[in-house]
Parts: sequence; C-alpha cells; structure tokens
Amino acid sequence: MDLKDKIISIALASLIGLIGFNLKETWTMKGEIMKLQQGQVALYKKMNKINKVIAKKLKRKNKSDK
Repeated sequence: MDLKDKIISIALASLIGLIGFNLKETWTMKGEIMKLQQGQVALYKKMNKINKVIAKKLKRKNKSDK
C-alpha cells in the first residue's frame, strides 16, 4: 500500500467511527427526549389534579362566604 491508500483508509476509518458515534448519541438523545416527554405528561396530570382541588376549595369558600 502506498501513502495515498493509507490516508484514504485512515479517513474512511475515522468517518465510520464518527458515524457510529453520531448514531449512538442520536439514540441516547431519543431516550432522553422520551423520558422528558413522559415527565411532562406526569406533571400535566399532577397540575390538573391540583387545579381541580383548588377549584373545589374556592367553590366551598365562596359558598360559605355567602
């Protein structure tokens, strides 16, 4: 192998390594995004519960004030 072939093979090996790293990072980010979305759904449900409780308490307070 001459120098040109060695340079091309090193460049190809580097490219394959970078593509593999990029795929791994993309897969990891996908997992993190799914966790964030699940957390967002859980927070939304908790907020709805809290809002309902507050609304009930306000209604009771308004009825007792009258």
